[in-house]
Amino acid sequence: MGPSVHRTSARLEEILVDCSGNDNDEKNPETAFSNKRTALLKIIEESPVRKTIVFCNKIETCRKVENVLTRLDRKASQIKVLPFHAALDQAKRIANMKEFLKKQTTDSMFLVCTDRASRGIDFTNVNHVVLFDYPRDPSEYVRRVGRTARGASGDGKAFVFAVGKQVSLARRVMERNLKGHPLHDVPCF
Repeated sequence: MGPSVHRTSARLEEILVDCSGNDNDEKNPETAFSNKRTALLKIIEESPVRKTIVFCNKIETCRKVENVLTRLDRKASQIKVLPFHAALDQAKRIANMKEFLKKQTTDSMFLVCTDRASRGIDFTNVNHVVLFDYPRDPSEYVRRVGRTARGASGDGKAFVFAVGKQVSLARRVMERNLKGHPLHDVPCF
């Protein structure tokens, strides 16, 4: 593979969000989810954009995030939440992807997905990528954040949520990615 295969755009802004909380609660999945939910809602409030992809490691987490976003806009008048994961039948996944890829005028769209959407789909005009769950593999990090800041004039932000020991690993991965160094020798979780 060429040297640019595992690199992201120079116009990508990567932002680490430490969602650890205090040491006693750090390993509690409910607390971690709550801290991440708070961070996600803050991003939506402070930086509203047209298209956001939210990556989760598990279908269960996707569903919880979908629920959080749907509750934010109960009338679905400003936010459109589109799930994309293996628990949906293929027709629904295709329909949701087509909806997300088309140009929209008023809604903020959120594609809530597993790694299924990190490969092989050419996204354009994606403003934000949120790594709600830190990826299990550093190369998956590049595939996920690489869904934004694409094309000749593409800019974008990647918000990387991390808890506990993931924070130091995320810093290391982000630093290496920024410098264009390979990530294959960074340890996995």
